[in-house]
Amino acid sequence: MKGKQMKLYLDMDGVLADFFGKLEDLYNVDHWKDIPHLDLKLDGLKGSAFFFTLHKHKDADTLIEYAKAKWDWGICSSPLRGDRDNSAYWKRRWLEMYDYNPVIENMIFTANKHKYATDPLDGSPNVLVDDKPVNIKRWEDAGGLGVLYQANEHNISDVIEELENIFSRES
Repeated sequence: MKGKQMKLYLDMDGVLADFFGKLEDLYNVDHWKDIPHLDLKLDGLKGSAFFFTLHKHKDADTLIEYAKAKWDWGICSSPLRGDRDNSAYWKRRWLEMYDYNPVIENMIFTANKHKYATDPLDGSPNVLVDDKPVNIKRWEDAGGLGVLYQANEHNISDVIEELENIFSRES
């Protein structure tokens, strides 16, 4: 059963797609934070198909299938700064490649995720699964419900349990 107006939004990079692993491979480092001049390297990705080349995280299918079965769901993902249209295009293509597309109106590419924290009609909270604590904080400060999930560190069953708890409280 789906929630009333509440939507579940999934971030892509770090949740479904292995953005950081690809950066590590691309720049031959053990950890992406070891990439010298990271901002310049990220700027160098503008205009490229980088997002289409990302591998999916091992539990991405599980999370997507859960979302499809239980929720009105969507994607809420940040594009590269200064590369919104190109990043969004290649992220959409990546979603298509893995059959992860939500309905089009629930596919959001923005650096301002918190603007989608509540339903615009009734003010009910939406849920965001994201790997960045700062995104979760902004989302919750805007009235939404956040779930921190870093696919390379956290257990998918814990995330699903947390989502089930949210769903049961809010329905």
